Amino acid sequence: MSNSRRLGLAMIISGASLWGLSGPMLQWFFQETHLSSSDYLVVRLIAAGLFTLIFLLCRKENVFAIWKYPRHWIQLLLFAVLGMLGGQYAFIETIQVSNAVTATLFQFAGPVLITIYVAFESRRWPSKIHLLAIIIALSGIFLLITNGSVEQILLSDKALVIGFLTALGFAFYTLQPVSLIKTWGTMTIIGWGMLIGGIVLYMLTPSFSFTRMAGALSIGTFSMLIGIIVISTFSFLLYIGSLKYLSPTETSLLSSIEPLVAAFISFLWLKETFGSYQLLGGVFIIAGVLFLSMKEKEEEGIILHQKGA
Repeated sequence: MSNSRRLGLAMIISGASLWGLSGPMLQWFFQETHLSSSDYLVVRLIAAGLFTLIFLLCRKENVFAIWKYPRHWIQLLLFAVLGMLGGQYAFIETIQVSNAVTATLFQFAGPVLITIYVAFESRRWPSKIHLLAIIIALSGIFLLITNGSVEQILLSDKALVIGFLTALGFAFYTLQPVSLIKTWGTMTIIGWGMLIGGIVLYMLTPSFSFTRMAGALSIGTFSMLIGIIVISTFSFLLYIGSLKYLSPTETSLLSSIEPLVAAFISFLWLKETFGSYQLLGGVFIIAGVLFLSMKEKEEEGIILHQKGA
């Protein structure tokens, strides 16, 4: 095995593990502070966006060039508001109304929606293995929601709606910025997307106050907030960096450890418990995404798993 391949494997495994860790950390943060999703997300998106753009500026990259092209910055604004902000808000809200593992699994179901969209867009039925993968993943979502019994649905109506929006948001911010990323690079688009999304949310949340938020934080919760922002941003940079050394299929397969890490940490740290059918549902969702990642070489250019920090 070459050194570059070892580096790529180390990066994607570390990045996926850190992202799986960030979910339970965020769940604990909400339990301890009782702050809203908007309060947290304003700080996270603005801080992570600034961090990414400053990092690029330090590398002498012209991050402002995109604003010279109206067609491109209009697409960027759509991505920032509907994709980055919408997807991140739905994911974090799902954590608040359910738990970190459920939110991670709903997000992980995003590739199912991507596969269905690509099939309609190309007017071509998915392959047999992809149809099987969709059925397996949807069965997993059913088990996750019901724990095997439709008479006792375990998730609230709000959790179901927000969870679906999490998967939809993931699919949107994976597919919509493809042309922008090819032209301007992933980190530039993600950096601007986070910063713009955070500013828009700040403008739409009149109740938000940095002073009020600071007053709600203790030394412990403030340290956790900084840790979440750093870990989630760093995990994304590791993921993107791994694509230099591994194929998109390999990164998709290896990133399947995210929900496993989230479940393991939630069980040990937050004392979360799950029904046997829910656990089986989680396995089905992961298995379905693994099957979806087994794409033919000519389709490998489509990255099924991209995240905002």
